[in-house]
Amino acid sequence: MRHLLLILALAAAPALARPPSLVPGDAPELAAPGALPVGTRELTFPAGPGRTLGLTLFYPAAAAGPPTTYPHSIANPPEGIPATLVFEGIASRDAAPAPGGKLPLILLSHGLGRWSTAMSGMAENLASKGYVVASIDHDDTGAMDPAKRLMVFATAYIRRSQDQRAAIAFLGEMARGKDPLAPRIDAGNIAVIGYSMGGYGALATGGAGHDAKAPLMAQLPPGAMTPVLEGAKPAPGVRGLVLIAPWGGQPQVRAFTPAALGSITVPSLWIMGDKDDVAGAEGIRWLHDQATASDRHLLVFADARHNLGGNPPPASAPDTGRLRDAIDEPVWRKDMADAIIYRQITAFCDLVLKREAAKAAWLDPDAKGELKGFQNRWQLGLTAVHTPAR
Repeated sequence: MRHLLLILALAAAPALARPPSLVPGDAPELAAPGALPVGTRELTFPAGPGRTLGLTLFYPAAAAGPPTTYPHSIANPPEGIPATLVFEGIASRDAAPAPGGKLPLILLSHGLGRWSTAMSGMAENLASKGYVVASIDHDDTGAMDPAKRLMVFATAYIRRSQDQRAAIAFLGEMARGKDPLAPRIDAGNIAVIGYSMGGYGALATGGAGHDAKAPLMAQLPPGAMTPVLEGAKPAPGVRGLVLIAPWGGQPQVRAFTPAALGSITVPSLWIMGDKDDVAGAEGIRWLHDQATASDRHLLVFADARHNLGGNPPPASAPDTGRLRDAIDEPVWRKDMADAIIYRQITAFCDLVLKREAAKAAWLDPDAKGELKGFQNRWQLGLTAVHTPAR
């Protein structure tokens, strides 16, 4: 009851101050947080020889507590982007996990230059519905610094899938250990949610493997990506993929072959804007169309660009065009776009990870191309397509 009152109080606050895990009143069904209080904590995991990365966990908590915030410092930001961004939350920091059986595991992998809590809204929303969510802090520090951006991009190109696989291995060991959260983690029932470069990595983690003859490969040190090249097996336990504006499909930087993409056999949810000019809308569609062995659901936002995979600008940040260009959308209300994405991911993960067969009806459009649960006259600018595996 306390958690429900907290959500109602926060939802009644001014829209700009709303934690991004909450949704506006006109959001579709399944978008709002669930009834479970949420806890969050931070830890590190070994990502490779001499490398550790951060991991932020979100999980059902034993009881609701004071809501936390998620501050993040940005190294040498360009003019118009503050040195610190602070997102509001509904989770309680270091809360005791709720007792009970194992819950499906969701791994979040952010886009280039983002960080583990840049998708805190999505993570909290899903955790409140009965999932353990682990969000990787990839080493993208300096991505907004022009002097370091190329180096950070090269690092992300090489390591995204390798970092995801290392995180999955670590969480598997954690689930077998004595951590207080261990009894709740089902490391054999995982969905990987990847945004942009995170989606590029997720395709390889899910079984595609990168093309050894891709245009950028010749510029990399020999052997740098051997563990995640075409032919590598999918990471153990992965049962579904959510690919939000995945990078790597444009012809000039194409990182996969059709055969590799055709080797993905787990179900997948694809989310994109048809005006994406970063990952390239045509490149995303090409990736989707080659994954013929995957049961695919595709959701397209008309006139959206690339920033569909993270929190909107927080109320505490200065309202600048540069910040909005970095993390907001020019046409869509970001709170509504996020709510729709939460709805789709909830239905998909409930179907694939919780085996709730009735949730298929929430993903498949009806004969008129419409989806369930939207306010009357309110489903505009969306196209949903289901393509069964063949």
